[in-house]
Amino acid sequence: MGSAVGDESRTSGSRPTIRDVAAAAGVSKSLVSLAFKDPQRVGEKRRELILRTAQTLGYQPNFLARSLATEGSPFVGILVVNLHNPIFAEIADAVRVELDKQGEYGLITSATVANHHDPAQPYGRIDSRVIAMLQDLRPKALIVVGTVIEHEGLFEGIPTVYASAEPRSDSGYTSVRMDDTQGAELVIDHLRELGHERIAFVGGLGGAVAKTREFAYRKAMESRGLTPIVREAGFFESDGYAAATELLALPSPPTAIVSINDVSAIGILSAADDAGVVVPDELAVVGVDNIPLSALKRISLTSVDPQNQMIGRLSAQAVFDILADPNEQAKQHLITPKLIVRQSTVGGNAASGS
Repeated sequence: MGSAVGDESRTSGSRPTIRDVAAAAGVSKSLVSLAFKDPQRVGEKRRELILRTAQTLGYQPNFLARSLATEGSPFVGILVVNLHNPIFAEIADAVRVELDKQGEYGLITSATVANHHDPAQPYGRIDSRVIAMLQDLRPKALIVVGTVIEHEGLFEGIPTVYASAEPRSDSGYTSVRMDDTQGAELVIDHLRELGHERIAFVGGLGGAVAKTREFAYRKAMESRGLTPIVREAGFFESDGYAAATELLALPSPPTAIVSINDVSAIGILSAADDAGVVVPDELAVVGVDNIPLSALKRISLTSVDPQNQMIGRLSAQAVFDILADPNEQAKQHLITPKLIVRQSTVGGNAASGS
């Protein structure tokens, strides 16, 4: 008879409500709410009755309504800035795994509207509506994966950690990323051991990380008595292709090119093919990120591995630290990278890490 009361209290075909569950189970609405919000505070028998009744009626708690009715949503937001770079998906997945280990869960979204054909916004623009949605949902914290060029003030009031990105030093945000200085030194030393001296860099456009990697390249070259050769470019395959085409057309072209990332480096490999330049006999190519495509036999790209899984795990841990102590000072966690050597620099079939 209890179920009939619940069914009669709502319109046929409508979604069951918390009132329906309370009526069908013969308990108060507040007790049903508590059973879903904090089940340990409800006795076992009544909790099982409420959950069984809810299942019979097909009732599911309204996530948004619960969020607005409490101090905030029971999730950590994961904002993936650039959906075109595979490393960001890897980092976001590692974040979710770590959150799950601690009984938390993450909601992944993206706020970038891509527009590669707009010279003023080659990396897209931030959709303010998505940012407003995140602010309205009031997540416990937010992990931003990738560079948000116009990030200042976007996430005010939400504890925020940047993964594989470099916020302004005075922003008050914690960040977890690769140590680009160590990465550049690994690359330049590897190429020097192979006899290269005319080593060019393709990149430098697209935010703080791009500038940091260019600076690290210049520093590594100059500290070893070598002259930097830079062609400014972005992170896309077409950027790498265009920059490499210019470099290979020089009277004294470089014998090695270091790219801002693997996606751009794949464009460099294509430019070398079209120019009739043999890799690695006439040109060595190195990328950064160690995306899965780089390991494919047809590409076999030597790449700096930023330790993306570790970046994801430490980013989640940084959130836990902030939630445990809201006064936690912003920190910059630099991860030691590895160099994965493949056929784009040494030829042969062997690959190694250092």
